Amino acid sequence: MIIRCSACDTRYRIDPAELGISGRKLRCTRCGHLWLELPSAGEAASSGAPQQARASRRSWSDGAGWFAAGLVIAVVVAGLALARNGIVAAWPDTVQHYDFVGLSIATPLADGLRVTDVRSERVKDGDRTVLLLQGTVENTIGSSRTVPPLRAVLTAEDGAELQRWRVAPVARVLDGGGSTAFVSWLADPPEAATRVSVDFLADESG
Repeated sequence: MIIRCSACDTRYRIDPAELGISGRKLRCTRCGHLWLELPSAGEAASSGAPQQARASRRSWSDGAGWFAAGLVIAVVVAGLALARNGIVAAWPDTVQHYDFVGLSIATPLADGLRVTDVRSERVKDGDRTVLLLQGTVENTIGSSRTVPPLRAVLTAEDGAELQRWRVAPVARVLDGGGSTAFVSWLADPPEAATRVSVDFLADESG
């Protein structure tokens, strides 16, 4: 477009986009006059439309980017949750992270693990009797293993089961050749109980 200096009438050629929507201050190189050049209505509309379109496209692009990132994260988290049993089997140390977020792990096979040194005694705790149960879990193989929960069972002299409860090992992962202790208290054990045994849970039901 062609513009004129309002003081000396000198003409200049200028790109309408340089005026923007609100105009631009210009200085005449011939007489030094300073004035505000405003765009015409049609030029202001044409220059504003592309900016609005670019802003709209940028807003949509940003939103789509965040949605895509969120979708990728959701897929990864779902995959880690669904594949958790295989992941723990391959990398036993990861069981601690699943325990932290409350995702249960299918009880692994106890191959290579054994329960040893099981001992119990009845002790007095004020007016009541408490059964103190202790023992050790050993890993007899050279690779790391995830330790399943344990189950303690009280039986009578005739072999009848009187009570069972779940026992947690101190460590959930054992290195090759390593061991961990377990300790449990049972309040008011049955008087008829004469034997206690501890083994690995076959499932998560306890």
